Amino acid sequence: MRIALPSRSIFDRLCTGQVGDHTIIRAPQAECEMLLRTARAELALISPLGYGSAPSLSDYHVVGTTCLVATENTALASIRFRRGLHEPRTYYAPEPDDFVTTIGLLLLAEQHELRLKPSATLDGADTVIAWNDAGDFPEHPAAIDLTEEWALACECSLPIGVWVCRSDLAEEFDVPSITTALAGDELQQREYLDSGGYLQWRWDDDVKAALATTLEMLYYHRYIPSLPKVKLL
Repeated sequence: MRIALPSRSIFDRLCTGQVGDHTIIRAPQAECEMLLRTARAELALISPLGYGSAPSLSDYHVVGTTCLVATENTALASIRFRRGLHEPRTYYAPEPDDFVTTIGLLLLAEQHELRLKPSATLDGADTVIAWNDAGDFPEHPAAIDLTEEWALACECSLPIGVWVCRSDLAEEFDVPSITTALAGDELQQREYLDSGGYLQWRWDDDVKAALATTLEMLYYHRYIPSLPKVKLL
């Protein structure tokens, strides 16, 4: 089985166990979603945006084993504003196709009624939407923690990565066992952070509810064409 896992280091925790005979493909998360969509991977850790954007959701099942879900202030990603700014009009995203960028734009529209235009350069941007490991932005010092803002807006956690498999292979492979073995036995349910929030690494009913809410928000803001159900394997 070909397994696509996002290359950002925060996702490493989900692949520290047994790989077996499977092939692990590390790529940006948006590319992992495309690998699954084009049948170049049978299993991938993708975002809610990737799940909701699938051409035919009958082809996909969510694997309710391990995941990456962020709650409250996690210091993973931020929406940053230029010093002395009165009204932002433009934004810069180092990774424009990343799920974090989409959520940042959604939150600016939902919470602040701001619809910003993209800037090709950092110098031309009033706002920066980025993972915190993407670099320093000294000209944009005022920051909103993205996952904390999500919690304020939606009163739920933000699923960042969930395992999704192609339905036609669900019977051929024991996908729940594969994803569980990939993570290893030492993966904890929750990891509490110094920033005040926590990361959840294992699936439960709260994660399912948060994924459903996230899909509703993406649909309401027209980032996905229809509102899918969370189909668990």
